[in-house]
Amino acid sequence: MSALAARLVDLRDEWLARVLQNHPASLLDGMPARLLQSALHGIQADEGSVWLTPDGGGTLTPCWNNGPQASSFVGSFQMPAQQGLTGLAFTSGFASSESEVCFNQMQNRTLDDSLGVFTWAMLAVPLRLSGQTCGVITAVRLIQRAALPGLKNIPRSSADFPPGFAPPPSFSVEDLAAMETTAAVLGRLIDHRLHCWLMRIEE
Repeated sequence: MSALAARLVDLRDEWLARVLQNHPASLLDGMPARLLQSALHGIQADEGSVWLTPDGGGTLTPCWNNGPQASSFVGSFQMPAQQGLTGLAFTSGFASSESEVCFNQMQNRTLDDSLGVFTWAMLAVPLRLSGQTCGVITAVRLIQRAALPGLKNIPRSSADFPPGFAPPPSFSVEDLAAMETTAAVLGRLIDHRLHCWLMRIEE
């Protein structure tokens, strides 16, 4: 690698670190958001989020969400990057598909509690930018707690649900593959955006 190319890589990484810290949502405006909307619709997810790390891997913050309560937590909620199924995808670098998430003791339930939902099924896919894992894309199928008025505590198994209640379906292997492809394309779109910003050219 030439000295100029190495310097450009260093500048790109510095630029990415500043954007993640100060304006992470700007990475997802426009085409990236449209890609995410289309992908989530295609796998019939109730909603999805992009979690990014603003501090080099200490925490994860949802910087984009397409659900009805997005404004109540996007950009403000923070979760330790080592916690929950989202944190596992971030720290391990491996995508996962989980069912019966609300029964899983690994789940960080703080956000679900504040939104009045149980996460039933979830896909978590690492998002790589400029060659490094900078976040996670999640897709979820939810149970609204209002639909279970007689439930007093966090369910530990399906036996805790009211008779006749049917939870949402799980995600398929094909759904996970679709989101892995989406994450790869999204990473390239954002890398291109960073390159354009760095070179001061239009996307």
